[in-house]
Amino acid sequence: DIVVFAGSIPSSLPHDLYRHIATILNERNVRFAVDTTKEAMLEVLPLGPFLIKPNHHELGEIFDVEITSKEMAVPYAQQLVERGAENVVISFAGDGALLVNRQGAYTANTPAGKLVNSVGAGDSLVAGFVASHALGKTPEEAFRYAVTTGSASAYSFGLCTKEDIDRLLVDVNVVELIQS
Repeated sequence: DIVVFAGSIPSSLPHDLYRHIATILNERNVRFAVDTTKEAMLEVLPLGPFLIKPNHHELGEIFDVEITSKEMAVPYAQQLVERGAENVVISFAGDGALLVNRQGAYTANTPAGKLVNSVGAGDSLVAGFVASHALGKTPEEAFRYAVTTGSASAYSFGLCTKEDIDRLLVDVNVVELIQS
């Protein structure tokens, strides 16, 4: 199983809720993915998340820099890997995404399409990565599927369909930027 922490922690709950849950998950050998605020993400980083997914603005906020390209994001994402994350996916909205892990750094384009609603696209990206991994795909294959699911969601009213994803998948290419 992989548990996904998504969104900010409500103010009515302890600020370290995700860290507390992640500690319990680690004790039970359950992996987890994180798509949340800077503070909550940094708190769980030493616990070895399977996946973290900041966008390029959030990555810049973590390191107090402005990230303007995938190439510029690589060393910062590598630092997150060194600090505990297994896979780091940085989304760049309509400009694709970046995957960094111990094997290297990879970029993926966004398939052509018309933006309808970007709400939930990041969540769909995380879901695509986790689901693809659960089916035995490599991180690069999971990344390709993740970028496609995020895009299909952004190009759809409401939830996208498997057919939407399959149609766009052929247009998403993963290119290795650097090899570790």
